Amino acid sequence: MRTCLLALLLSLPVTSFAQDCGDDAAARITQAYQQRDTAALPDRSGWSIDAERGACRVWPADTSLTLIAVPFLGPEGPDGDSQSGDLDVLVVDSTSLRPRAGLRLPEVMSSDAIHVDSVGLDTARYNLSPSVRAFGVRSSRSNSSQPNPFSETRLQLLVLNGNNLEAITGQIVVSSSGGEWDTRCAGEFHETKRTLELGPSSAQGWASLTIRERGSSTVSHEDTKGDCVEAREELPLRSFKLLPRGRSYPLPSEVEATF
Repeated sequence: MRTCLLALLLSLPVTSFAQDCGDDAAARITQAYQQRDTAALPDRSGWSIDAERGACRVWPADTSLTLIAVPFLGPEGPDGDSQSGDLDVLVVDSTSLRPRAGLRLPEVMSSDAIHVDSVGLDTARYNLSPSVRAFGVRSSRSNSSQPNPFSETRLQLLVLNGNNLEAITGQIVVSSSGGEWDTRCAGEFHETKRTLELGPSSAQGWASLTIRERGSSTVSHEDTKGDCVEAREELPLRSFKLLPRGRSYPLPSEVEATF
């Protein structure tokens, strides 16, 4: 029962277990970013942050700290559809907004035909050990193609280790959907959803992680009467067990996002 409840909590929307910074979130993000350690987070010529699209949340595990994720974007390409972008993640003092630790996640905000819609902070109870609690950064992306729709949400876990911020997983695809159709009826679509569960601590001290996957496929076509009919198939359940290796969790290729 406890495992099922935890899996449910980890699959809920991010806003259900995170405290927002309020209406002045963009101003707080900008203020914190201006105080960052430029040696730890080097600038790139012609790049700038997009505070309006950033995420800022007080960390329930330690309310003296606030978590910030802010896009750091390069110039748009000549076609207007492509743009290079990283995601800067900061852990800052909740009062002064002075950064305590930071990490740049390269290419997380890059876009071409597929663009990043939003980023968020996941502060569910990722208790890896009695003294280590991780948090997550989520990014959602999609395209604008009507005949070939696509959307995807990714999750990456990080831990605060003293004054260092460390990524302990790659980017896990926690949901994806897409397909191809004639924009009238005939087509094929797929959908995949994954949840993350914590297991018992291993001999190395950190808990194991289990990714559980549900998937489905749908095929639609016009029948002899001209009606659009659908056939939906639930795919076999799958699970992937992640064991800590040092201070990280290697991901199987089936669940790890690629750029």
